[in-house]
Formats: sequence, C-alpha cells, structure tokens
Amino acid sequence: MTIQAFFFLLLIFLSDIIQAITGFAGTVLAMPPSLRLVGEDVAKPVLNLAAALICVYIAIKDRRSIRYKTFLVMLFCVGLGFAAGYGVERLPLDKELLLKLYGLSVSFIAVIYFAMDLKGKAIPSWLLYLCLFLGGVLHSLYVSGGPLVVIYAMKRFKDKDEFRANLSLMWIVLNSILFGTQLGQGLFTPYVSILALLAIAISFLSYFIGKKIAEKTPLPVFMKITYVLLFISGISLLL
Repeated sequence: MTIQAFFFLLLIFLSDIIQAITGFAGTVLAMPPSLRLVGEDVAKPVLNLAAALICVYIAIKDRRSIRYKTFLVMLFCVGLGFAAGYGVERLPLDKELLLKLYGLSVSFIAVIYFAMDLKGKAIPSWLLYLCLFLGGVLHSLYVSGGPLVVIYAMKRFKDKDEFRANLSLMWIVLNSILFGTQLGQGLFTPYVSILALLAIAISFLSYFIGKKIAEKTPLPVFMKITYVLLFISGISLLL
C-alpha cells in the first residue's frame, strides 16, 4: 500500500466519523483532498461505493421514517441535476478548472452554513428546488451533493430519523447509477477494488464510533467544526 493510499483511507475513517455525528458531509469532506491524494479514477469509485453501503444500512434501519411523496419530489429534482452533471462531465472543459470550481463551491457552501441559521430562515420554494438541482449536478460530478440537498431536507423533514432515512434512500439510487457507470468504465481495477473493500470496512467502523460520540457530545459544536473543515477541504483544491 502506498503512503497516498494510507492517508486516503485515514481520511475516509475521520470524515465518516463526522458523517455519523452530523448526518451529512462525510464524502464532501473527504473528496477534495482525496482527489489530490489518489486522483479521480480512484477517489470517486471508492468513496461512492463506501457511502452507498452505509446508506443501505441507514435506509433499512430507519425505513419506517421514509416519506415517499416528499422523497420522490426530492429525487426528481436532484435527478435532473444528476443527469445535467453527466452532460457537464462530457464537455471539453479543463479538468483542473472544474476541480477549482468544485473546491470554490464547497468552500462557499461552508461559509453560508457557518454564517447563517438556515434551519430558522424562510427560504423560497424555487430556491430550495434549485439547491436540489445543483446538489444533483455536484453529486454526479464528485459524489458531493449533500450540503446543498441538506438545505431542502432541513425544511421538509421533521426529525433526524426522517432526515437520514430519506437522504440515504436517495443516495442509494444515485450512487447505484454511478456505480454501474464506473463499473462499465473499468474503474474497478484490482487495486481500486481492494481499496473499496477496505474503505467499506473502515466506513462501518467510523459510523459506529461516530454514533457513540454523537450520543455524548452537543451537536452544535460538531456542526461548526464541520463547516470549518468543509471550508478547508474546498480551499485545498484551490492551492
């Protein structure tokens, strides 16, 4: 195992602990530095598959909290953005520029979360649907649409179980499509497959550690820390 792969797996371990505590941000925290450590062709399939299997566990565990009508609306809007992301990826764009724009968007979202109480603010419906669409675009490109989609979810779901179950079900659908595409592209080489298996085991360990921490620690503290880490993570792609 290379030193880059070791730090990649360590990053997954730490970011997924935060994912378990806050309910989002694991992949979007890990993705920017992972792109620098191991490159797109490794980071995207490994993080996608590990996240999908964690979401399967959460969706099954909290299946009674799924609100299918709201879920389908959310999936439709995010799905449109997801399809648009496939189109963007096939445009003759400078990949380095695209990475920098991605890093900028992650940092911008982190600043918005840190500075504003989004849960307590009235947000127009059109803006919520736009967040879903743009979240779909980001998820298609970098498996990182969570922070934007969370803005919608905070306004539509009443409790944490609803929030986690409905988001998890949506990521299962989208990540499964990404998995099929990545499989067809031949990205799951023996090396990537071994890293993916290690990442899956690490993600489940992180999830249970994070859940234990969450039971004993005030959530607002971790949320602020998460926003700062999101900002740093995004900025890492601009350097």
